[in-house]
Amino acid sequence: MEGLTREEAVEKVRENVSDDKLRKHMYAVSDIMEGIAEELDKDPEKWIKAGLLHDIDYEETQDNHEKHGEISAKKVEGKVSEDVVKAIRSHNHEHTGSEPSRDIDYGLIAADALSGLVVATALVMPNSTLEEVKVESVMKKVDDSSFAKSIDRDRIKMCEEFGMELEEFVSTGLEAMKEDADRLGL
Repeated sequence: MEGLTREEAVEKVRENVSDDKLRKHMYAVSDIMEGIAEELDKDPEKWIKAGLLHDIDYEETQDNHEKHGEISAKKVEGKVSEDVVKAIRSHNHEHTGSEPSRDIDYGLIAADALSGLVVATALVMPNSTLEEVKVESVMKKVDDSSFAKSIDRDRIKMCEEFGMELEEFVSTGLEAMKEDADRLGL
């Protein structure tokens, strides 16, 4: 069941998330998810919705991370497919207990982390734009654990669980984000 349209999912983000940076993060994750889905010949609408909706509970759960993902999943249950609901729960599997097991689950975990690393890389560029970021730059940052320390590189490397090599994943994600640079403010 895919009841929510993409536009309705974006509206749900606007209704549930007041922080502009968080909304942009969710848009970036959905961009990466769309890129992955297209590369893997998966249903892009499901993947986009998982990316858009995965953090709609973040502002209410930021002080109670154990509930993060669970509340988002409950907010969209019955409005999106069970695949999307499970992926949302699985992106915080350490707390929700919903272990990732499918490509969309691993895709969301990897895209969530990659979006942060790409943004951090863009912000250290001379003009702080995505256009300046090259795949090689992001690959160097993957290996530089002193850069953007809070980003878990092992989560990015989960791309291998859905059949993409790291460099291919970085390239796919970066290009997807570049296509949406205006909305992302980068």
